[in-house]
Amino acid sequence: MDTNPNPPSDSVPGLILDQMRKADRTKKWTADRAGIPETTFRRKLRGGADFTVGEVARIAKALSISPGELLPPEFKKEAAA
Repeated sequence: MDTNPNPPSDSVPGLILDQMRKADRTKKWTADRAGIPETTFRRKLRGGADFTVGEVARIAKALSISPGELLPPEFKKEAAA
């Protein structure tokens, strides 16, 4: 069952939701533009499954941002050093 309606702000779903709010985009609009079925997109935002790298890249493209903006801090180059 989908578990987390409010994901942590530093998780992929939380970062996606934050960027969607900044761009004033709906879940439906973002899912459609990213080529992800809306039910799948909503389930993944709630933590029912993880987003793939390809999905993150398509979401970023839809929102006109870098895919890195949708990744948690541990994926940033500075964190790896």
